[in-house]
Amino acid sequence: EEIVTKNNAQVLLEQASTIITTLNSACPWINNGGAGPASSGSLWEGIYLKGDGSACGIFKNEISAIQDMIKNAAIAVEQSKIVAANAQNQHNLDTGKTFNPYKDANFAQSMFANAKAQAEILNRAQAVVKDFERIPAEFVKDSLGVCHEKGRDGNLRGTPSGTVTSNTWGAGCAYVGETVTNLKNSIAHFGDQAEQIHNAHNLAYTLANFSGQYQKLGEHYDSITAAISSLPDAQSLQNVVSKKTNPNSPQGIQDNYYIDSNIHSQVQSRSQELGSNPFRRAGLIAASTTNNGAMNGIGFQVGYKQFFGKNKRWGARYYGFVDYNHTYNKSQFFNSDSDVWTYGVGSDLLVNFINDKATKHNKISFGAFGGIQLAGTSWLNSQYVNLANVNNYYKAKINTANFQFLFNLGLRTNLARNKRRGADHSAQHGMELGVKIPTINTNYYSLLGTTLQYRRLYSVYLNYVFAY
Repeated sequence: EEIVTKNNAQVLLEQASTIITTLNSACPWINNGGAGPASSGSLWEGIYLKGDGSACGIFKNEISAIQDMIKNAAIAVEQSKIVAANAQNQHNLDTGKTFNPYKDANFAQSMFANAKAQAEILNRAQAVVKDFERIPAEFVKDSLGVCHEKGRDGNLRGTPSGTVTSNTWGAGCAYVGETVTNLKNSIAHFGDQAEQIHNAHNLAYTLANFSGQYQKLGEHYDSITAAISSLPDAQSLQNVVSKKTNPNSPQGIQDNYYIDSNIHSQVQSRSQELGSNPFRRAGLIAASTTNNGAMNGIGFQVGYKQFFGKNKRWGARYYGFVDYNHTYNKSQFFNSDSDVWTYGVGSDLLVNFINDKATKHNKISFGAFGGIQLAGTSWLNSQYVNLANVNNYYKAKINTANFQFLFNLGLRTNLARNKRRGADHSAQHGMELGVKIPTINTNYYSLLGTTLQYRRLYSVYLNYVFAY
């Protein structure tokens, strides 16, 4: 097939692609082919020939590398056309006009395409060098790189430039060494400017998308302002980002945004301080959440009781008491051991349904009681030390104790021995099954609108009573 071509990089690469594709498809037989090293004195001496003796089998890796090389080089040529075209567009820009990236989008798009193409050319040039390195050095030295010179056998190989004879087949004359050297020098030169190309790419992208990016800047400003307004002492932080309108700025970009470095440092410092707080995850929970758990404990009560009337069916008692309970609080954002002490005074109304029913040696009474208790409640929490030691802007308010009002209800039974002679009172033993109902929450902790409240919902107890 006769190939007529122009001295044009794109056309030459297209023809090279056609040649290598034809060679790979036709797959001609190589005279000295076959497995193992070629015989001494042959054109392929020292080259380990693999495959079935065909060109596409023996030079499978080389053909693949050359095909990739042509592909990468063709892309680099296409990108160079983009660079040239956009350079002309930028040259035609009216330099007497003030550049406005908000309005002059075409120029910005051209600049972006130019920077993108330059980066792609650098990448493809590096790929071509790697493709060359995939070709065995012996093949390059003894065939692909030979022009018109003596081989290792002393025979002249190749023909002068511009002539084709029967001896031309053994010489590729591809100037491989010179090509690789020039490519590496160019890559080294532009590689030193890789950061500048990257920065130009980013700048061009910003300019090309200036309108949208500028709008996002305003949206971010609104988001930051809204977020800061919900923080404590928001007044001192709200100017971390400020907006000023300059009517002298180009159309579309009159709003200018500024960051106050001092206030920004304060925001970062407070964020770090908040990060050490046990309640830093409070924002991840629902607006209100409740966790319940069982408590175990013991209580003591000392006082005086009396009954009224002839039948002594109604009575009252007055007493002081102290209760202790322990629990482990577990929630999705806060876990701790807790001890609760409740202490105070109370008064109950007593009524007997069975009153001093006589048995052989004792008198039995059975009834109910109900009353109120005025007390104090103290919560001792295992996280208290961590919370109390927070000594910064986000120091929390902690209340470990508060006033408590309780209802006290239950059933009672009493076993009284007969009085001994000369004694004013007889020893009495009793049992009570009751329930205490606290009514006031302990506002244990508060920070940034988040509060932690404790309260015993109710306490069921069984008492042993001794009276005399």
